[in-house]
Amino acid sequence: MVYLTTKVHIGTLPPPLGGISVYLYRLSKLRKEDQFIDTKNITYWKSSIFWFIKQIFNREKKIYICHSLNLRIKLMLYILSNSSIHDFSICFHSIRSFLEQYYSSNFFFKFLIKRILRKTKYIIVVNPDYKKYLRYLFKIDNRKIQVKHAFIPPPLEEENKIINTYDDELQSFLTEKNPIIMANAYALVFFKNQDLYGLDMCIELTQKLKREFPNLGFLFALANKNKNSSYFTEMKKKIDDLDIKNNFYFITGQKEIWPIFKKIDMFIRPTNTDGDSVSIREALHFNCPVIASDIVKRPKNSILFKNRELNDLYEKAIRVLKNINL
Repeated sequence: MVYLTTKVHIGTLPPPLGGISVYLYRLSKLRKEDQFIDTKNITYWKSSIFWFIKQIFNREKKIYICHSLNLRIKLMLYILSNSSIHDFSICFHSIRSFLEQYYSSNFFFKFLIKRILRKTKYIIVVNPDYKKYLRYLFKIDNRKIQVKHAFIPPPLEEENKIINTYDDELQSFLTEKNPIIMANAYALVFFKNQDLYGLDMCIELTQKLKREFPNLGFLFALANKNKNSSYFTEMKKKIDDLDIKNNFYFITGQKEIWPIFKKIDMFIRPTNTDGDSVSIREALHFNCPVIASDIVKRPKNSILFKNRELNDLYEKAIRVLKNINL
């Protein structure tokens, strides 16, 4: 694939922290020659139209890479590519939300989405299964679709600054507990009427593992605790009822967690749907053992357990914590 000289990445930049925003932030530090546009700056019609007109008259040929799910931004880039010298591309970091958007659209918008996808210069997906979906559902030319994971190693020079954002309680938890396991979620959401990120499984796993490891610590990083707050309250009550309050700790809010991978004994990813988890690749990058659900293809060296099967997760976790070869 031959890329044009100037790339313009369009997507969310921090804050808030999230898979796409962190990826674009790290990419911006690596690729100084690229340009980055925060979608928060072109959200409103007035600002987006002004930006659009400005791009039409820009005579330096560019390729605009859309990392956003926003259909209006995709439509603008589609029109821009048909009315100027510029091209555009789409990067799918997750396809679940896109497919939900597509299937909930009326006939006109479905037609429009197909036109937009077929007009792209190329499409980047983070999971090979996404490529199959696009080829089957939208008849996209196989040569236009690239599979490329979205992990970029974090900037190590920022480690101390990030650690300083952790409160004393978290620092004490990391010092006093052993072994320590971690999982994470952007928010508490559901897929197929199940806890998508598997917080419920993490809580039950902690109870089972505590019998073998009384001083076990489980960290659950939750960026947005306000979504489905009633379920969050229910899960905290469950932690109390199972007598694991001293073993389970929530890291809430907008915090980067990659320095913690250097301190813990295992990371788990018990999701019941997924793309290409950046957290898994981040943990493996720091030689932290990973156990993940088998719902999608996982990176090499991940240990898989049967999706939503607590006993299988428990058996795999025991083997890792006891250093038994799998």
